[in-house]
Amino acid sequence: MPKLRLTAAAVERFRPPPSGQVDYFDSHLPAFGLRVSYSGTKAWVVMTRVERKLARITLGRHPALSLAEAREKARLVIERAKAGQDPRQIEAEARRKKDQERRTTFGGVAALFMERHVGRNLRPNTAREYRRVLQGPDTADWQQRPLTSLTKADVLDVLHRIEERGSRAAGNRTLAYLSKFFNWCLEQDLLMVSPASRVRPLSATRSRERVLTPDELIWIWRALAEWPSQFAALFKLLLQTGQRRSEVAGMRWDELRNCGTDEAIWDLPASRTKNGQPHLVPLSKQAQDIIAALPRTGPIVFTTRSTTALSGFSKAKARLDERVNALRAEAGRPPLPSWTLHDLRRTMVTLMNEQLGIAPHVVEAVVNHVSGSAKRGVAGVYNRALYLRERRDALCAWSCWVAERELHTLETANSSI
Repeated sequence: MPKLRLTAAAVERFRPPPSGQVDYFDSHLPAFGLRVSYSGTKAWVVMTRVERKLARITLGRHPALSLAEAREKARLVIERAKAGQDPRQIEAEARRKKDQERRTTFGGVAALFMERHVGRNLRPNTAREYRRVLQGPDTADWQQRPLTSLTKADVLDVLHRIEERGSRAAGNRTLAYLSKFFNWCLEQDLLMVSPASRVRPLSATRSRERVLTPDELIWIWRALAEWPSQFAALFKLLLQTGQRRSEVAGMRWDELRNCGTDEAIWDLPASRTKNGQPHLVPLSKQAQDIIAALPRTGPIVFTTRSTTALSGFSKAKARLDERVNALRAEAGRPPLPSWTLHDLRRTMVTLMNEQLGIAPHVVEAVVNHVSGSAKRGVAGVYNRALYLRERRDALCAWSCWVAERELHTLETANSSI
């Protein structure tokens, strides 16, 4: 058992033995040392007598436990052993109390919920929202409180504070996440009554119903045509394909198949779709042209840093609105009524049904919906048809319709010169 003055530099230099383990004891505190295993694990240990028997007690692993922390912990263990206390029992009791705390305080139970339910069952984006609600600033005052002490008044207080910030929709989402969390606590027998039960949303929310008119699309396309930005290409592809913003923004080159042919397709893996189902998106010639014009600098199609997707959609959308409204002002037109990027998806779905006469089940398949009548309930269990040819025809018809709007955009611009 080598003895030397343990320093941070020395600890880093210790290499795993070919087999077994080697103990390096501290010449400054002889009972304290570091055990280095052949697997590369480094663990702090202290040798002391407990009830007259020599015992090796593990203090923790390096580097999670620093040298200074381990040396101080070793001194405490030695003092307790000299006082007739068993450090192992004290450590076990501390672990028991910590586990009990995890099961009784809001913060502890929230951590369990994140580990056992959210982390195992939900997508990263949803997990991030749960973390914001359960472990963020709005519930910071709850973290050390007993879970059973929380009341309906506490939940309402959080919701009112969020509403006062002008975030009514965020308040409603917070209530939904808290309700799910407290219901999970009921299932685990950690609560008898949910503090969120009988709490109503503070503001009514309506599903968005904005559908852009052909005239509005003309102005948007005209602004996009004159905008030298990757966001312009991305926004165009949102309308061309009708897919979700996050899916298009995260498009990878290796997801694209047979580009440059009539069989071109975008193969979306289940890990990147909202419903967790793999999805095939046929690419029209217009969609392919948009993609082909982009530089290929890394694995991601829409990127400025090669390895990360574009971000800053709110600012980009604001810039697009400025461009649209500036063009409309030049023509003596009022600003375009408020619209969102998701409205492009809704517009495609609506116009495919109403103006192009595409069958509803095909439209549902195009946008990867599983809630339509053809895919709902028992029908969905048996109806596994991909409708790939019908989807390709639908998207090509849609692209032609959009191209006509583009042509009209150019004609409008030329006639105004």
